[in-house]
Amino acid sequence: MAYANPQELDSACSLLARLPELVSPANIESARVTFQEVALGNGFIVQGGDCAESFADATYESVEGHLSLLAMEAATLSKAMGGKPVYEVGRIAGQYAKPRSSPIEKLSNGESVPTFRGENINSSDPKQRAPDADRLVLGYMHASKRLQLISQIRKARKTTKPFFTSHEALHLPLESSFTKGRYNTSANMLWIGARTCEVDGAHVEYVRGLRNPIGVKVSATTRPEAVVEMLDILCPNKQDSHGRVVLITRLGADKVAQSLPAIVSAVQASGHKPVWLCDPCHGNTETTVDGTKTRRSTTMLRELQNTYIVHRNLNNHMGGIHLEQAGELVTECIDQVRVTEPNHLHASYKTLCDPRLAKDQALSMVHQFAGFVSSYQN
Repeated sequence: MAYANPQELDSACSLLARLPELVSPANIESARVTFQEVALGNGFIVQGGDCAESFADATYESVEGHLSLLAMEAATLSKAMGGKPVYEVGRIAGQYAKPRSSPIEKLSNGESVPTFRGENINSSDPKQRAPDADRLVLGYMHASKRLQLISQIRKARKTTKPFFTSHEALHLPLESSFTKGRYNTSANMLWIGARTCEVDGAHVEYVRGLRNPIGVKVSATTRPEAVVEMLDILCPNKQDSHGRVVLITRLGADKVAQSLPAIVSAVQASGHKPVWLCDPCHGNTETTVDGTKTRRSTTMLRELQNTYIVHRNLNNHMGGIHLEQAGELVTECIDQVRVTEPNHLHASYKTLCDPRLAKDQALSMVHQFAGFVSSYQN
């Protein structure tokens, strides 16, 4: 991202480096232990939340909606997993920036403006698209507020289960300002995406030195040997790094059977023990005739099921699911009950970027997946 005044970016990052950590190193180490257990087959993860968070969502209602949805999903999945613990990881309190395929967006009136990159970069308002370094500080404040609300809500529920936060490590100057020693103290887990996972790129060089669990997105075009190469870079000591890397497969429902077996087999042969999550959202995005991005719950469910089958057939542990979801009844994905036609999408289409499963859609899909797992095991 190009800032008009690089000194303002330096000043904002310098301030952020002096502010209190959002997540403690001890809490990050707790996440490492948890992810290690999942990698070894002793647990399951449900990771979910907004595609891109909004500053306006630092409210009790918004946070409570996200937490309630994850808790219900975890309870449903735990029964299907034979009582194994299911750990909740929120895409929350830091997911304020998004990679985009083009730096320029063409408006309906034909005008070209810089693309919206998330609220800690610029504004969704086409008139305020210049990157603004002050937004990075605002992002910290809103993340801090959401974390306070998470703590408040969980204390009121008297829950002692761990809860972990995560976001994409996209904005390197920002992520570096949060780094204390070998810990990125903005979240428990960070991930790198399809546009930032070059093995010789700056993002990989940055995350390989962290103690945080690191997610790596894997698409249908990712070569098995490239996955192993990435694991070798991030986990040079295989025996001491179980669960250090989370491989997040996002292949598309129709490409799982063709692409996933070779990737899983290559990783098994390498001796690495990552956590395997299935993201059934990104590989199944489609665009309606009027240009609205959406996804179908039936297709996403099919990717979850196909992925589970591949892991089972190869005697490998599928360690969790990764969902873009909202804690409210948005209309961004098509289902077979409430949002059944493309013209229904405009009733409550609120996402800042990609379409999210609504609360009822996410719960239904997780319930169906859990039922599938239970029946498959029997």
